[in-house]
Amino acid sequence: MRLVLVFLLAAAAPRFDVTDARGKKPGGVTVEVGEAAEDGWFHLKVQTKGKGSPVLVWPLAGLAKSADGPGEIPVIVIESGDVKALVNPRVLASIAAGEMLGFPPATGIDAGELAKALVSFPETDDPFAKGVALLYAKKPAQAVEPLGRALKERERRLTRVPSEIYPAAMLYGRALTETQKFDEAAVAFLKALKQRPSDPLAARLRADALVRAGKPEAR
Repeated sequence: MRLVLVFLLAAAAPRFDVTDARGKKPGGVTVEVGEAAEDGWFHLKVQTKGKGSPVLVWPLAGLAKSADGPGEIPVIVIESGDVKALVNPRVLASIAAGEMLGFPPATGIDAGELAKALVSFPETDDPFAKGVALLYAKKPAQAVEPLGRALKERERRLTRVPSEIYPAAMLYGRALTETQKFDEAAVAFLKALKQRPSDPLAARLRADALVRAGKPEAR
C-alpha cells in the first residue's frame, strides 16, 4: 500500500519544460516547487549545479499550478544580466507581461537596456508575444486579435496549463478594456479568475469592467 501511495504521489508531481534564452534546455538547472496555497498555486524556485546565475522570467511572478493533464509546465530561465536574452521574443514577452501586470521579474538587466529592447520588440509569429508587444507599445486595438487567439489556443489544448492561461486572459482583458470593450473584458477577467479564484487583481479588474459596462450588479 505504501509503495502504491508513493507512486501515485510521484505521478501527481508537476513536470516542467525548462528552456533558456536560446530555447534550449539548460544543463544543471532544476525547478523546486514550494508548498501550494489554498488555491493550488505554488511558488517555483530555480536551482543550478553549475557556475551560472539563472533567474526565472516565466511563469508570471514565479507562480504555477499543476496542469490538468500529462503535459509539462513551461518555464523560462535566463542568466542574470544577460542582455543577449532580449533578442528572444518569448523571453521579452515574458518580461513585458510581468511589467504590465505588476510582477516584473528580477532579470538583473539594466533598466535602460530593457526599455530599449521593449521599444524595438523583435518580429514574431507567436500570437502571445505579438500581442504583448503591441499592448506594451500602447496599441491595444491591434493587440486584441493576437491576445485573443493566444488565449483560445491555451484553452483548447488537451492539457490546460493555468500559468499559461491566466496571463493571456489578463492581458487580453486589459487590451479589451483599453479599447472600451468592457463586456468582453469582464469575460476575459472572469477566465483569469477561474484559474486563480483568490487573485485580487483579476477580481478588481473584472469588477471595474462590469461597472464601466453598466452592469455593476453582475459583480
